[in-house]
Amino acid sequence: MTDSKPGLRAIEVADDVYDVLKRTAGSRGTDINGALRYLLEVPTPRTADEDDED
Repeated sequence: MTDSKPGLRAIEVADDVYDVLKRTAGSRGTDINGALRYLLEVPTPRTADEDDED
């Protein structure tokens, strides 16, 4: 089995998504790639419907 390095990928996003990444990067003290990694690792919050077992 060979070890492969992850390749670079370019992803186009809408301007409003870029703004969120830019603000997140600023608040986390990182670059946009770091902000994207952070947002991908954050668990999705449960909705109120999921909390209700009735």
